[in-house]
Amino acid sequence: MVIGAGVIGSSCAYFLARDGHRVVLLDRGDVASGTASASGGWVILHARDEREAYRLVSESRRLYDLLAEDAGVRILPTGGLSIASSPSELEMLRAQCERAREFIPVELLDRSNLHDLEPMLAPDLAGALYCPGDAVVDPPQVCRALMKRAETLGAQVLTHQPVVDIEVETNRVMAVRTMTERIPAATVVCAAGVWSAEVGRLAGVTVPVRPRRGHIVRISRRLVTRPMLEFGYEEATRPSTDGRGLEFVMQPAPSGGCLIGSSREFKGFEHNVDPGVVASVWTRAARFVPALRDLRPESVLVGFRPYCDLGRPLIGWAGPQGFLLATGHEGTGIALGPATGKLVADLVAGRILRTGYELGG
Repeated sequence: MVIGAGVIGSSCAYFLARDGHRVVLLDRGDVASGTASASGGWVILHARDEREAYRLVSESRRLYDLLAEDAGVRILPTGGLSIASSPSELEMLRAQCERAREFIPVELLDRSNLHDLEPMLAPDLAGALYCPGDAVVDPPQVCRALMKRAETLGAQVLTHQPVVDIEVETNRVMAVRTMTERIPAATVVCAAGVWSAEVGRLAGVTVPVRPRRGHIVRISRRLVTRPMLEFGYEEATRPSTDGRGLEFVMQPAPSGGCLIGSSREFKGFEHNVDPGVVASVWTRAARFVPALRDLRPESVLVGFRPYCDLGRPLIGWAGPQGFLLATGHEGTGIALGPATGKLVADLVAGRILRTGYELGG
């Protein structure tokens, strides 16, 4: 049983079905109707600090190629950039580049080389770290392709079926209940994203995941050809002093045009567009791409990222026997989705006992 039909849940369902398990996937809404519906889709490899994180994301990138071949996932190999505004930031990127080279191909670009690669960027930027292995996907397409392939492998997908109870007897998961039926299940994978705390409570597990609202602006012009973010963007994943977590990120959209962001706010499930946040996102982006000063936002996506208070994803067994977490990825769900699904399948099959991303550490 997998609860959640976003990128994480669909990846779990695919790899479990590929292993020959009987898989039922439940979602309170439709496939890709949650976080995946308002996500950028950058498969980013290089913005990492820890050795294990590089290993996991490198495996995920390899698995994306498998998913393209086996499930029809569309992946656009673009490369990606971390941009330095100042010489001091460029020196810090140089150190990051040296760490990353152990795991992935990267190179440091000076101001001239950066502008040759992306002419629409401001000419006074100091340089960038360039990772040719980065790519872009369309998150809803990823979910739908994996669900379709999982169904051909025998999985059952039930949408608009919120889970109302998880039956536990003698510390073992027995079944999941929806509003209309009881479904026996020896294993339940909680891949419910921003609703994971609610699902966890049904199994008696405290899951430290909460929604973090983000604004992404769409424009129809293709001003850049590869995804990019400003140096320090990863620090924005932590709670910010102004509560908005505003940092520059921009990428080509697979369907055309560009996506520009972003913000990170703890606003519960408030889904309204905040014009002040949109204006701040736009102003910040125009510092990096000056052509935006002559344009206007065309539409705005508002979505919720599953933020984990531990500052990392949760992947592993927790609580009663048979209950498994695959959640809390916040902004890394697109990049880590396939690797997370594979880890879940490996745990269920007994090929591994732990992932290192368990709730208890």
